[in-house]
Amino acid sequence: MVRKIAELQVPSMSFVRVAIGLVLILAVVGYSAFSVITTGQVLGIDARLFLVMAPVLAAVSWAAFNIGRAAIGQLQMLLKRSRA
Repeated sequence: MVRKIAELQVPSMSFVRVAIGLVLILAVVGYSAFSVITTGQVLGIDARLFLVMAPVLAAVSWAAFNIGRAAIGQLQMLLKRSRA
């Protein structure tokens, strides 16, 4: 009796790319945090600027995401109607 051994599945390339991206992001954030702790600056810029701008950038990106999603939906609907 011959049994087939299940082949090991290799993770897809997208998973590998995401993992590499996360490692790089964590490395940059870790280095930046170390830089802020030791010098009080990030890339030569006072760290307080980032504390002030972070909530503003978060709000703008969240609004752009929500508006952009609705705009893309409207464009897709417009294209479907124009083709039909």
